[in-house]
Amino acid sequence: EERRNFIMATPFSTRRFIEDPAIIKQVLDRCKIIHIGLQDTNRIYVVPTNYGYTYENGHITFYTHGAKQGLKWELMQKHPNVGFEIDTGFELVDGGEVACNYSNAYASIIGSGTASLITDIEEKKRIINNIMMVQAGKSFTFTDAMVERLGIAKIEVEEFACKSGYLYEK
Repeated sequence: EERRNFIMATPFSTRRFIEDPAIIKQVLDRCKIIHIGLQDTNRIYVVPTNYGYTYENGHITFYTHGAKQGLKWELMQKHPNVGFEIDTGFELVDGGEVACNYSNAYASIIGSGTASLITDIEEKKRIINNIMMVQAGKSFTFTDAMVERLGIAKIEVEEFACKSGYLYEK
């Protein structure tokens, strides 16, 4: 059973929303940076970082890593509900002499989920290898010592929307 966890679109933007799993996977593969929005008392802290992911049965899980300490890790522990955005960048679509005919060719995925920090060494090895596969396209071997000092987080996506302007056809 495919899980339906898409954010609802407004009528104006409905034509740009993508639900095809193959295209969603292409967007996930093409993007390399995730922007994670974290709650910090009375402000939002947004951090860009590279990522790995799994996408199965309509469900996305993102993975990220970094130093074990720092504001990103502190906020994920304090406020695990996060927002995120990935995008392909954009190209201007020339509208000629009419300003309203201009647009952008792009694809993006936005959404929200719950972050958790990973401490199990074997799971950290699997996740950091997933990140390297997404980022570098190849697998690596990691020792316990290599992953012990890394902070690893998992974001279980609860809702998301994939949107494209001219870059992918429905």
